[in-house]
Amino acid sequence: MVYDVTIIGGGPAGLYAAFQAGLYGLKAQLLEASPTLGGKVVTYSERVIHDIGGQPSISGHQLIQNLQAQVQLYPLPLRTATLVTDVSYEATAAIYNVQTAETTYQTKALVLAIGGGMVRHKPWPLLAEQTYTNVSYVPQNPAAYHEQSVLLVGPGYNLMALAPHLIATAKEVHWIVAKRPFATEAEEQDFLTTYPQIDYQVQPILSYQQANGQLTAVTLANQQTVAVDTVVASFGYRRSLDTHTDWQLTPDQLATPLVQPIGQQVGTKIGVSLIANAFQEGTVAMATIAQQLHPTEKAPMVTTHNQDFDQINAAYWTAE
Repeated sequence: MVYDVTIIGGGPAGLYAAFQAGLYGLKAQLLEASPTLGGKVVTYSERVIHDIGGQPSISGHQLIQNLQAQVQLYPLPLRTATLVTDVSYEATAAIYNVQTAETTYQTKALVLAIGGGMVRHKPWPLLAEQTYTNVSYVPQNPAAYHEQSVLLVGPGYNLMALAPHLIATAKEVHWIVAKRPFATEAEEQDFLTTYPQIDYQVQPILSYQQANGQLTAVTLANQQTVAVDTVVASFGYRRSLDTHTDWQLTPDQLATPLVQPIGQQVGTKIGVSLIANAFQEGTVAMATIAQQLHPTEKAPMVTTHNQDFDQINAAYWTAE
């Protein structure tokens, strides 16, 4: 199969570009190196985003859910855990060969929504390579921790934001850090005064106990043992930036209307919202590619009058 367009990157930019590909009737696919969709937003999934048009307040998690639901209106594959290792151009067939570990895809056009690269959470050093079912590096909605003893480990700012919201749902909230995450002592004192229910300690964790695949308790440097039901660890993240600079593409093969960089791959943006701007870039990218591949076809009808959405519209008004 030869795709009209292959979108490389499954963050907000890539997901919205995939929706636009479906809207334009393009035979498309999306390739994402990470096991989950969402890009960098996954690292702050429960933080609230306020600068997306028409969405005055939306969590990162809900934004990604919404984008996935939107793109699933069209039957195009969203392939996760699919790292693109190389791309080459076959001039005689005017085809790009997109190589992954498993196979090689052929496509007429590319959208590069790679952003800052594949995002991986830095592991909790104490655990090394060991994993436990109740240890997560991505905070969930506070309601998910109802009546649990929650241990927050690490200096991540997302933990600073999560901890106060757990007071109303969790049985206990322990936040243990090896070094202070606050910029000043005054900020730290203000936090402790405002949230006295949080057991905040600046103590190295020396060891841990486990049973049945779960971490059950930790021992601090002061020999205190803290029993836990759930652990959320945050030590930052690292990016693996496997970009087009490593691919078998010449500058001329990249500088064509059939190769469209969007999101953080566009280096000229200063002081703008990357997510909001990327949506516009995805729309323009697909319009450009559609014009190049199918110059005689009309642009799709706007979604308010587009027959693709007749059933959805009927269900929407019925629900109202």
